[in-house]
Amino acid sequence: MQSINKTLTLFTLLLINLTACVDPKAEQKKLQEEVMAVHDSLMMDMGKLSNSKEKLSLILTKLDSLKSTQAGLDTTILKNKIYDTKLALSKADDAMMDWMNGFNPDYTNKSEQEVEVYLKNQKTKIEEVKTLFKNSLSISDSIITKYQ
Repeated sequence: MQSINKTLTLFTLLLINLTACVDPKAEQKKLQEEVMAVHDSLMMDMGKLSNSKEKLSLILTKLDSLKSTQAGLDTTILKNKIYDTKLALSKADDAMMDWMNGFNPDYTNKSEQEVEVYLKNQKTKIEEVKTLFKNSLSISDSIITKYQ
């Protein structure tokens, strides 16, 4: 039993030493890469925001013909839903532009802790932008698929 306790104690000490030796620069680089990976994936979707707004605008121009083929269609409700969705798409686009304008990868004169806090904050912000993209594109895709 005493041997197991010694082994467990040594293992615990080794684990503490290994976690204490985490390279802050490596952690910083990893965080920066995670932030930029989300940014890069969203940049690939920027065109989808514009295309979706255009397609929604096109649906607005043909509401009368949609009404004639779908008698139960409430065009006022659909029109409001399209306007709301276009607004959500614009907000996602604006949020991305705001994030990009606010992001500053120059960490001169900042401590490692300040850089870590900054990057964690930026990761949270860009994840929020990602959520705006996903939600607005999902809603617009459902409208476009149904009424295009």
